[in-house]
Amino acid sequence: MEIYIRFNDDCENDYAFQVSKEDTFQSKTMKIFEETGGLSHYMVLKPSIFYKDRPIALYKSMHPGFLTENGCVIFHYDADKKEYLEKLDLTDKKIIDQLWPGQLVVPKWEVNRKTVIIYILTILAWLYTDLPDVISPTPGICLTNQVSKRIMVLAYKFNYVGVANKLKEEIQVNSAGVIAQWLFFLLHILKVLIVTSIFYTGMANPISFNPFKFYSTRSIVVTKNKATIKDTLRDLGWIGAKRATYDDYRDTYYKYAIDKAGGMVPAYKSGAMKSAASPGVALTNGEGFQTPLDKRFTESTFKTMEKSGKFVLSEEYFIQLEKDLKENIKKCDGVIPNINAEIRRFRRYGLFECSEELSHLVELRKKAAADAEAAAPTDAKEKKNQ
Repeated sequence: MEIYIRFNDDCENDYAFQVSKEDTFQSKTMKIFEETGGLSHYMVLKPSIFYKDRPIALYKSMHPGFLTENGCVIFHYDADKKEYLEKLDLTDKKIIDQLWPGQLVVPKWEVNRKTVIIYILTILAWLYTDLPDVISPTPGICLTNQVSKRIMVLAYKFNYVGVANKLKEEIQVNSAGVIAQWLFFLLHILKVLIVTSIFYTGMANPISFNPFKFYSTRSIVVTKNKATIKDTLRDLGWIGAKRATYDDYRDTYYKYAIDKAGGMVPAYKSGAMKSAASPGVALTNGEGFQTPLDKRFTESTFKTMEKSGKFVLSEEYFIQLEKDLKENIKKCDGVIPNINAEIRRFRRYGLFECSEELSHLVELRKKAAADAEAAAPTDAKEKKNQ
């Protein structure tokens, strides 16, 4: 069975992993976050430097999801909202008894108070050194002055006397006017806020500030020690595929549909462009990943859709998905690169070509959505359009 695990608390980093029937989260998934023998040794998994390397808990997303144009389910942007998260048993209960195939696992990260305190103290020390000379108890100790002093020594040594004298003049206490000193300090505060926001949002998210650890990680990748990396990835069930966001899926499917139709004009005339521009339908409460797991072998996806216009998961549905994928692979005529590309696309976007059964399923669900929207009160429609 394949499941998806969200890294960096980012919807664009939902990675696929394979698990067996006997695996538990403690015996399999939590090892991903271990520094020794896990992925944490090779890549950053936490949201930013202000969090601990290992999550304190794992949750599954119970958001129903989004039904694609060809009958697959991808994750909604709200999948990690608190109201949709349900805590997972990490110890004894098997993964297969807690998740649907393809369901999203969201780690819960704990703030690293030690890192936060060290960062705050570092920033305060940096701000102190740049206090305006008129109020600083130790004027002239800013980093710029320290660098200027070293350059000044070199300038004297190599007989650049004019440069050295100019630097000497600039590092004198109160060499700049009071207003200029305060303006420079405000710019320094702005610089600190920008740096902090970059670290806080994870735009800069280094594996470590320790140069020895950084070099040891880099050396494994640069020297291409593939055996070590492959063994680790195999043990963890790493597949290397990422689940697409809706925007990515829509744009990719739109291009595929246009190319399949033979261009923009044929796609417009056949009506393919209209459906490709807004493919699929958002699922609602009680559908998709909110289907009770204990109904996996008793529920019927197709019968329920015919009866109530609701899309629920079932073993019957996953068997049909597998059947359709195999049919698409057959069309690759045994060409290995094409087969691999088809499987990768399925893991990222789902199916782009499906059987009549799945196509009819999506058609019924879209009709149910249109009927529900038509029956909604006028004020609700206006609110949605806004």
